[in-house]
Amino acid sequence: MRLYFKEVEIIDSNSSFHEQKVNILIEDGKIKDIHSTEETPKVDRIINVPNLKASTSWLDMKVFSGEPGEEYREDIESLSEALKYGGFGYALLMPNTNPVIQQKADIKSILAKNIGQLTQILPATAISKDCEGEEMNEMLDLHTAGARAFTDGANPMWNSDLLVKTLQYLQKFDGLLINFPQDRKLAMFGQMNEGITSTGMGLKGIPNVAEEIMIQRDLELLRYAGGKIHFSCISTAKSLNLIKSAKEGGLKVTCDVNIHHLILDDSLLESFNTNYKLLPPLRGKADQQALVNGVKDGVIDVIVSGHQPYDEDHKKMEFDLAAFGIMGTQILYPLYHKYLKDEIPLNIFLKCINENPKAILGVKQSAIEKGRIADLTFFTDSSWTFDQSTNKSKSNNSPFIGEQFDALPVALIANGQTFLSDLFN
Repeated sequence: MRLYFKEVEIIDSNSSFHEQKVNILIEDGKIKDIHSTEETPKVDRIINVPNLKASTSWLDMKVFSGEPGEEYREDIESLSEALKYGGFGYALLMPNTNPVIQQKADIKSILAKNIGQLTQILPATAISKDCEGEEMNEMLDLHTAGARAFTDGANPMWNSDLLVKTLQYLQKFDGLLINFPQDRKLAMFGQMNEGITSTGMGLKGIPNVAEEIMIQRDLELLRYAGGKIHFSCISTAKSLNLIKSAKEGGLKVTCDVNIHHLILDDSLLESFNTNYKLLPPLRGKADQQALVNGVKDGVIDVIVSGHQPYDEDHKKMEFDLAAFGIMGTQILYPLYHKYLKDEIPLNIFLKCINENPKAILGVKQSAIEKGRIADLTFFTDSSWTFDQSTNKSKSNNSPFIGEQFDALPVALIANGQTFLSDLFN
């Protein structure tokens, strides 16, 4: 297939065409030509839409699936579909399934599903058996099988001794430890951020210190044991300051933030809408703004969707009984464009969903150059509504169902496959 994308602004610091408007000819999954002439070659389809931009394909560094065990919430096929429409060529899958992803066969099964697929699911595997923090899994075998990172996913690494041993062991093959920082005892029975809103609602809160004390502990253990650590979904201003100081001190530490923590705050929970109930909880406005500044300043390396799909049986119930979690990998870029584009420059946002997560996970970086294998996400301004008909996930636990957006990815070409979205006008 020959595709011709006209008047495309390239945003790729590794490309000689960075910040230039060009025409791109794609033939059989390769970049056949890049030029700025008006002459249009003979092709199968021409894509000519206003404000079209392109970067190398994106990576969502935190997604969950229900497969295996709870495929009714999400399976690999529906997750891949949502990721594809979201513009992602890659995604890091958390191990919190039933059973937990912790065996070589689990890793090989996920990788086998990637064959011939556009979006590649990168499996993370559990550090501890069943993500319970008691007994270490066979990390070398899992690394050899293709595990991309080691984490207990939605469960924090509460066991300090196991954390130290993991940091030491992973240094044998430069493995990455990812921890969701939350002290289990301080967060116990908490339903939302501890603050004025939780007090007024009569709900037990999860204090900021539950996250910050875990980060302080992990950084001290990192100084002691060596290795590298990535903090998943940080949510407070003090967490940012701790990580900034650690980076300045030479520690190998990175972190990410959930897109929803950049645009939402805990006052929204006054509606008792369980779709705003997530972990870490939505914080106050001051923390929200600090996170936005952390992205702009480069302290936060990655922006993730935190895609955690749940069916209505897990969400449509009393607030204190509802599951924590929010889905949204399909709308990560539309959320940015609608709520953050005036605060966070586009090149910084793209770095947080492209170059940085690829570097952290050891995914090969590409570049938009003539003759290269195409690894491209095209995106533009276009009005559309995220509703039951356009949502590609099996679940709909998002407060943005029914929301009208003004931008979206229009094409994804990666891993030898081509996808043209049917959602843009």
